[in-house]
Amino acid sequence: MRVGHIIKLIPDRKFGFIKTDHFREDVFFHFSALRGGLQGCFLEENQEVEFEINEILRLDEQKLEATIVQTPARPLSKTFDEKSIPELQASHHPRARQRKPTWREKKATIEIIENKNSDPKPER
Repeated sequence: MRVGHIIKLIPDRKFGFIKTDHFREDVFFHFSALRGGLQGCFLEENQEVEFEINEILRLDEQKLEATIVQTPARPLSKTFDEKSIPELQASHHPRARQRKPTWREKKATIEIIENKNSDPKPER
């Protein structure tokens, strides 16, 4: 099921629109598509919902219409702050930044040795 939030409700005509990150356009839904905890309750704008799309209508007529609209099974707007939870912060070895890469030293010594071995020939 896809997740989105209700952006517009028209209760007189019993339909509304859902905004989601999956599509550029808004998804149309009719109040008859409400399931679960949404049946008989008051809907609000910016309320998070889960919904299914009528795939045949989407492919044939290029229209987005929800067939099932219900409350999400889990809280969706809850986010974690990495700074407040130390287990989520990346930990590095204490001396990781102190050591110099060894490949730079090897490359520099190889260049010095090559320059010494190539003697410039005197021009006559």
